[in-house]
Amino acid sequence: MTTWIKSNENLPAGGASRYCRTMDRREELLYFKRLDLQQYAESRGFVVDPRASSRSSTVMRRNNGDKIGIGKTTANTFVFYNYKTDEGGSIIDFVISLDGGTLGTARRTLRDYTGSADFSRAPSSTQPFRLQPSQHDAARVLAAWMNAKPIGKPGHPYLTKHRGINAAVQNDPVFRDRIRIDRGNALFPHFNQSGLCGFEIKNGNASGTTFTGFSPGGIKGLACSRPRDSDVEMVLCETSIDMFSVAVAEGIEGRRFFSTAGQFSAHQSECLRSAAAKMPSQAKRILLAFDNDDAGRALASRIRDVLADCPLDIVDYFPPKENDWNDFLLASLRDRKAVSDPAFQR
Repeated sequence: MTTWIKSNENLPAGGASRYCRTMDRREELLYFKRLDLQQYAESRGFVVDPRASSRSSTVMRRNNGDKIGIGKTTANTFVFYNYKTDEGGSIIDFVISLDGGTLGTARRTLRDYTGSADFSRAPSSTQPFRLQPSQHDAARVLAAWMNAKPIGKPGHPYLTKHRGINAAVQNDPVFRDRIRIDRGNALFPHFNQSGLCGFEIKNGNASGTTFTGFSPGGIKGLACSRPRDSDVEMVLCETSIDMFSVAVAEGIEGRRFFSTAGQFSAHQSECLRSAAAKMPSQAKRILLAFDNDDAGRALASRIRDVLADCPLDIVDYFPPKENDWNDFLLASLRDRKAVSDPAFQR
């Protein structure tokens, strides 16, 4: 069925809207979903929060306390997530969430919007940048991360009780907000060139049962510590647990820590090359702190290929005896009798 919508293309002098036969209902829906949702939200009273936004997701707020996250898909459609109501979806769903009504009333609202005189305006000065298409559900990832809680001074109980990662290291300034807690899970954020792109999920108990996952809708970038101008070494680990384990076992000073969350992707290769290029001029080497097994050595070989043009020395840095760096940390704590809690006996 063919529908009629307003158009501002080829407007006569004076700017009056005209109606034209353009598309059927399905085409019209896709057309609406590709409208810049940031601009539409702004027209409804939302303002960009630049500190919470990135090129992969925009956070916007309204005076009544409403807060939304907006992302862009690889199909160039826009999606949103409402932090207060847990609602989300396309611009159609956004209109219905604001006004109520039906799909039909939302269509009419957007037809009026696209026919308005200011529809073709450029992004306003309150929008810090244009959203870049993302392969992941950026709004969903951002919402989940924002809804998770800080660990606080005691640190995450799973990490302190079962992994030997003390609260002092978890709360060190270099790791500020690099761990959050959600329903008991430890979350470790991943970043790419556009900002937050996902997070590692880890949990377990005294019996040795563990859970490992990655954020729904997220993609792996690199988990990382906060950079300092004094850093001279880049420490690359397979998991965030190992990243924090190296920090506890060997210290933090002068080191910039990273985790790949397991096997490596082409997308992460770009992230890693970018991270290596941003190391301070006095940086000396990159430590490949992977598992002491065949898989860890294969990963180290692949990283060497990725960083073939990097001027820093690349050094294999496997744990001396145990399979991974957390095993090494726990064994060291037991040997020093620094921990007597049986929960450490994984």
